[in-house]
This record gives sequence, structure tokens and C-alpha cells, in this order.
Amino acid sequence: MLMNKLKNKQIILFSISLVFSIMWFQMPCKAADLTIEPSIQLRGVYDDNLDFESKDEKDSFGANAIPKLTLDYQTELLKVSLIGQLDTIKYFTETDYDRTNQLYGFDGEYRMAPRWVIQGNAQYRRDETIDSQLEETGQAFKRKRVETYDAGSGLFYELSELSDIGLGFEYRKRDFKSGNSVDFDRYTFLLPYTKRFANQRDTLAFVPAYTIFDSDTEDAKDYSFAVEWERRISETLTSQLNVGARYTDIDESNNNNNDDNLGYFGQAALSKITETLSGEIGVTRDLRANSDGQVIVVNRFYLRGDKRLLERLGVRFYGAAYQSDTESNSANGDKTRFFELKPTLYYMLTENHSLLLAYEYQNQKEFDVPGDPVTERNKGWLGFEFKFPQKWN
Repeated sequence: MLMNKLKNKQIILFSISLVFSIMWFQMPCKAADLTIEPSIQLRGVYDDNLDFESKDEKDSFGANAIPKLTLDYQTELLKVSLIGQLDTIKYFTETDYDRTNQLYGFDGEYRMAPRWVIQGNAQYRRDETIDSQLEETGQAFKRKRVETYDAGSGLFYELSELSDIGLGFEYRKRDFKSGNSVDFDRYTFLLPYTKRFANQRDTLAFVPAYTIFDSDTEDAKDYSFAVEWERRISETLTSQLNVGARYTDIDESNNNNNDDNLGYFGQAALSKITETLSGEIGVTRDLRANSDGQVIVVNRFYLRGDKRLLERLGVRFYGAAYQSDTESNSANGDKTRFFELKPTLYYMLTENHSLLLAYEYQNQKEFDVPGDPVTERNKGWLGFEFKFPQKWN
């Protein structure tokens, strides 16, 4: 286990070192843009269900600080984005729930030759299942600390001005800090081909992929083929469609069962951006992994938007509904329904400083537990956000 942790950290550290090495050699280039933006949110918060439990709920007020630093560096050949963020909260009564979440990551792209482009990314995230697991799967049964390692790379060759082919790799490791949760590793290999049409409105991609999922409870292999279509309907409206078929072979370690099945996945989204409005509505279906180390099918409908009501006053909204179930026919079911609503009202004190008032409601129903228990949670916060962007050319 220790060797695996060291290996995961070495992958991310090597990737970061590689990007910084390339960035160092590109620094003398005159045509470079560097933007650094420190920011911080200071909030007073209230949570009426800290454990996200259907009974014996605990509530508390608290203080929340979220410092963040982003860096963007760009030349004609190189693009690098870095992010670092801490999320610290101290509760006034339930101090056992005090925590500090962490997020560090980067994305990089380098044009090695006129037609060759290499891309890389890595991210480390330390938070709790109520944060990342709900966001990803719509499921969270116990509050648990979790570390997530992500890394990826891609090599692309431009066949022409309008088409390219590539080879990609994605890796994820989830490490739960609890004895009753199941860690897992996921490896994905992709071979995408992309075609951009001469009308400059349509982009079509074909993406065959092979995924290996490895945990103490299930091993799975997934073969898939997707067709992705993006269309620029107008200057402000864009549509995305991703449909695919997959074959999944699941081997359960605990009872020597083996399931194989055909399925489908996909995404459809419509986004609009104007001077005073940005929004997106969409639906997705895909395979994910829960904290029990099981492969689950997650269907999600979501809506997000940001509307400027007045010159300084605006409102943001996010809503999502999930339906999740285990993929294996023989595994113990974890069928759930989850939805959340999150409206935010903001007032811009200056161009970079804002006052925020937000509310969040979450509701989860478990269908494979006697009584179909329902868990509800209400959160609210009031605070300030300060940004300090700096740009050099």
C-alpha cells in the first residue's frame, strides 16, 4: 500500500516537473503572457446535517476560508495552467467536523513540431465523500476522508488543418481514509480522431477506448466506442452530443461471480454565452465507481447559469438530479436517487471583489435499504470574495 501511494505521487510529481522543465526553456520567448490570480473567500456558514444522515442529524454554524492561486502561462508553443486551493472550515459547536480540503493541479500543452502536440495534466484532491462523491456519483452514505489522484497525457498529430489523430491515457486512484471503504485504480487508453468541418461550425470525433478498473471487491474491463459532435449553432449558442456503446466485463472478487453486458453511455448539452448571461443544460450517462469499490451506472440531468440582473447585481444557479445503480447484476444494490439545488446571489463591490449569499439543498433516497430512507441537507453561507489578478506580457 505504501509503495502504491509513493508511486502515485511520483507520477504526479514527474508530470509537474516535466511541464516546468519545458516552461523553463520557453521562458526567454518574448511573446509570452503570464497571469497570476490570488483570491480568497471568507464566509460564515450553516449546515443542518453535517454527517448527511437520514436520522440523528447534527448541525452547526462555522467560519470558512478558501484561499486560491491560479497561474496561466502562454507562448506560441506552450500553454500551462496551475491551480492550488485550500478550503478550511471551523465549526463553533461540532468541532470534530473541522477540516481542510486541498486541491492542486495543472494542465499543459506543448507544440513539439509543426504538426505534433503533446498534452498533460495532473491533479491531487483531498476532501470528503460528501463533497466529491456526491458531485461525481450522486451517492454518499458515510462521511469519509478521501484522496484522489488524477493524471493524463495525450499525443496528437495533425493530419491536416481540419483533422488530427491522437493517443491518450488517463489514470485515477481513489484512496479512502477509512477501513470500511474500498480503494480503486482506473486506467483508460484512448485513440481519438477529430474532424473539423470547413463551415467552422461542426466538429466530429470518433473515440475508441479501453478501461481497466481494479479494486478489492471488483475488477472490470470496459471496451467502448463513442461518437462526439459539437455544433456552433450561432455566435452565442453551442450544442454537444456524445453517444457511445460499451461492453463491460465485471469480476467480483468476493463471490467469484462474473458479469458481462452491453450498454450505452452519452452526453447531450446546450450552452449559451452572452454579455450578461452564461448557462448550460445537459444530461449524461456513464460508468463511475462508488466508495464500496463497485462499478455503478450514473444518469444525471443538470442546469447551471449566471445572469447579471443589474450592473453590479447578479444571480447564479446550479441544479442537478441523479439516478445511480450498480452495474453488476449479482452485486448488492446501491440504487439511489439524488438531487440538489444551489442558488447564489452576488453583488460586485468592485470589478474583482464581491459579496455572496448562497443556499444549497440536497436530497438523497436509497431504494435498497428497508424503508427507502431519505436524507436531506440544508446549507447556507454569507461572505466575501476578493480577487487580485496580475498580468504580464
